[in-house]
Amino acid sequence: MATALEKLFGPARLAGLTLRNRVIKTATFEGMCPSGVPGDELIRHHAEMARGGVALTTVAYCGVSPDGLTFPDQMWMHDGIFPQLQRLTAAVHAEGGAVSAQLAHCGFFSAQGG
Repeated sequence: MATALEKLFGPARLAGLTLRNRVIKTATFEGMCPSGVPGDELIRHHAEMARGGVALTTVAYCGVSPDGLTFPDQMWMHDGIFPQLQRLTAAVHAEGGAVSAQLAHCGFFSAQGG
């Protein structure tokens, strides 16, 4: 039987995806999306997470519409940011990690109208 550390740092499967270990960086608002666009600082941040051994890093807060944001520098998903998201994904993959995203809408607490 594997020890707890062997299990933690050994490969794991998650919904058909093989991760190099069970270390996951959960969603935390990074504030690194000037005007809602993922910036170089965000890309470096998540690449560094993967370089440090995190198997899956979660990009947050990704609004599903521009009216669902609570702060001006939160990302919202639209075709115009796909090149930056592709750069982020490539940078994390180059370090051996995988990427997920927290999709959200803040509802009544929107900076646009709440």
